[in-house]
Amino acid sequence: MSDLDFLFEKLESADKVLVGAGAGLSAAAGLSYFDTAVFDKYYPDVRRLGYRCQYELVGIRDDEWSVGRKWAWWATHVNYVRYIFPAAELYSKLLGLLDGKDYFVVTSNADRQFVRNGIDENRLFEFQGNYDNMGCAGRCTPHTWYNKPYLDRILERLDHEKFECPDDALPRCPYCGGLAEMCFRGEDYKERRERYVDFVESCEDRRLCIIELGVGFNTPGVIRWPFERITYQLPQSHLFRINSGYKELRNDRGDNDIPPEIEDRATFIGTDAAEVIERLCEMKEKRDK
Repeated sequence: MSDLDFLFEKLESADKVLVGAGAGLSAAAGLSYFDTAVFDKYYPDVRRLGYRCQYELVGIRDDEWSVGRKWAWWATHVNYVRYIFPAAELYSKLLGLLDGKDYFVVTSNADRQFVRNGIDENRLFEFQGNYDNMGCAGRCTPHTWYNKPYLDRILERLDHEKFECPDDALPRCPYCGGLAEMCFRGEDYKERRERYVDFVESCEDRRLCIIELGVGFNTPGVIRWPFERITYQLPQSHLFRINSGYKELRNDRGDNDIPPEIEDRATFIGTDAAEVIERLCEMKEKRDK
């Protein structure tokens, strides 16, 4: 039996399914932070600053750019990732595989692809939040608000030559008038996290199929390490680690490592997430005929 056949069998027979989606899943769907052609087309102002792809902008420190430039970046970046890039069919196919299952999804991605493809949000935990909201930088209020109108205004007023947002277009808090900031974790973040914890706790003494898609070592504490612990603690679980690595980087960071404590209940599949999902869909279609 191939690893994919084994995965399909476990998915079909599972009482519960837990999915972890990392950056590799969105990359497989076409939203790659290493795509230089996309960067040249949608980020020309940033390209002129010497950057070559979105990945190089991850983790820019507060002291590296002015407030105006940081907001120019956020408006440009979120506009592409959240609004220009379409809802990816790959996510829809993944959700189709989960249809009728008692499942839960945890993702490190902020791009809202699961929501845009119609997931029941009660079954989703965006661990690192999402790109939809902003809040007061001075913390005058715990409330957050939808950021798109503010980002649109920045884009309308953007100084493309300097790649700066003018002072009078900077987003401000509607409560105190101070500067706003991106707020990835909305007001319901704690509630969403509790639903994730509740789901995991409900998996005791259940056949649990754990599917990890495109999760590497950028933020291993979000999905990778917790999923290993869940597998270890729940004896009726099986972890499938699906990761082909980024073709743009040498995949020598141990993305395929399975801890010895769970090696009898974990399977590494070194295949692109898109290929795995497509193959599983074909198996499901064949079964349903």
